[in-house]
Amino acid sequence: MPQLDERILDVAEDIQRMDRRDFLKLSSIAAGFVAAAASGLVPAAAHAGVPDGISHMSESEYAVFHRLMEVLLPTAGSSLVPPGELPVLQTVDGGFLAGMPPHVLEVVKGGVAYFSEAPKDALGKPFVELSDAEAVTFCDALATSDQAPARGLFTALKFLVVTAYWAIPPAWAPTGFDGPVFEKWQLEYAGNAPLPQA
Repeated sequence: MPQLDERILDVAEDIQRMDRRDFLKLSSIAAGFVAAAASGLVPAAAHAGVPDGISHMSESEYAVFHRLMEVLLPTAGSSLVPPGELPVLQTVDGGFLAGMPPHVLEVVKGGVAYFSEAPKDALGKPFVELSDAEAVTFCDALATSDQAPARGLFTALKFLVVTAYWAIPPAWAPTGFDGPVFEKWQLEYAGNAPLPQA
């Protein structure tokens, strides 16, 4: 288990290193999923029980990500777009998982399986069967854990789901954000140039 713990931490660090350019690429992928879904051009699912547009998650992995999405993105009673109305998990799949090297994807999948089974000892059931209150308590416990591997795993999974939601342009409207200003303000592209020094 220590070797898996180190690999989970490495993957979590790689995911957290995403820069603005990576986020914009992810946004364009998400926009593509929105357009494909609207036009009916989304490819067939690779696994039974997994919706169209998902090709790198098994049915059980999809169930974990779906439940995590419900827990991390509670929009009921707010003006935010419910995550179930957006291709959030298709974005996780196509925007993140599809681009991972095989060894990294293997670790993420192992982390998802571990995350799914972790509540069994204390609560007697896997993550997907927890009530909303139990799931929130479980996630909070991982987020504040003294154990770096547990905290790192949760942070990485949370990053994948939450970033995928906010990468989808229709999610922005209720916040008043109308997208990156680069084109709208006709700014000169500077890439990942360092900030000017005084």
